[in-house]
Amino acid sequence: MRPLFTVFLFISVSSFAQTIRAVGQVVDTKTLEPLPYVNIVLEEARKGISTDEKGRYTFVIKDISDKTEAKFSYVGYQSKYVKLKDLKGKIVKLSPSIDGLAEVYLYTIQNKKTKRINDFRIGESIGLGNFSGGQYPSIVARYYEKPAKFEEGCFIKQIEVRYFSVEETLYGNAKYRLRIMAVDQNGKPSYDLLSDGIIIEKAPNQFKTKIDMLPYKIPVPESGFFVAVEHLFIKENSYYEKKDYRVNDTIIYKNVELRKYGPVFKGVLEEYSPNFSSYYKDTSGWRKMNTLDNSNDAFSGKLPVPAFKIILTD
Repeated sequence: MRPLFTVFLFISVSSFAQTIRAVGQVVDTKTLEPLPYVNIVLEEARKGISTDEKGRYTFVIKDISDKTEAKFSYVGYQSKYVKLKDLKGKIVKLSPSIDGLAEVYLYTIQNKKTKRINDFRIGESIGLGNFSGGQYPSIVARYYEKPAKFEEGCFIKQIEVRYFSVEETLYGNAKYRLRIMAVDQNGKPSYDLLSDGIIIEKAPNQFKTKIDMLPYKIPVPESGFFVAVEHLFIKENSYYEKKDYRVNDTIIYKNVELRKYGPVFKGVLEEYSPNFSSYYKDTSGWRKMNTLDNSNDAFSGKLPVPAFKIILTD
């Protein structure tokens, strides 16, 4: 009986572990217009990519079941799960989301008084790259409260995003998505206040980008808001990082090449406090930055947080 059992086990494993090749496109379910830069994440396998500017996707994954589901997520649309076996040559259709929709108001922006929020004036700089180690698109977000000086209307006037000087990403272009998000009842990022997000392109040798937010007329809720940057795993953003990886005291792999995706954002190191409110998103949802391993000497016992510069107006 042992030989028969061995053969059966081999067949079972072989049918489970396959090489999946998937090519397709993501479109709007009504207009059939392509949706650019949709993030596709296999939560179970902790891997993912993004569609290109025409909504097309292509990927090859080894040693995985074709029953594994891929999550398609896009700002302003309902997320959708599709099994890998159904993705070969498939057009995936996403429907607009109704989350966070409310009454429409008309605003007149006075732009007479402003409030500048600069969280990185005295912090020690550090780079914020892929929180997934280059395995799937990730997001990092920081909370900002509504200043008391704005008794009535308060709007986001400008957001400045800074980039960390990394040789592999300094000389190339890189695209990412800027998101403005509401706060849920647990203090975590919730639905998008900016329904489409904004695709920002970092140019070569560019160290910061100032984004004019007045055209979007985003009112700041009483509970505050999150500014978030979302990596896109697209071809033009990819680069390779070489590192030594220690398995144990005797086994060290030298110059291991790992694919990652730019840009690397500028962050600062901050002490943890009861008011600490910076988050990153992985396959299990939003997590506070204090859940990260900061034992490396580079962190000095502190936590990495995004370094955004915000200007609010009335």
